[in-house]
Amino acid sequence: MEEKDKIIASLRQQLRKVLRENRVQKQEIALLNHELERAKMKPPKERSLNYL
Repeated sequence: MEEKDKIIASLRQQLRKVLRENRVQKQEIALLNHELERAKMKPPKERSLNYL
């Protein structure tokens, strides 16, 4: 394999890794946003009990 082919293969591998990490981060953000919306909808009394 030529050096440029090795570089291309390495860059593709790095890109796949970064894209995977990005998908995970997007899922985490969606989950946190969902939890935030749920927390906003709870009555204040119930919310304060969760902090005990």
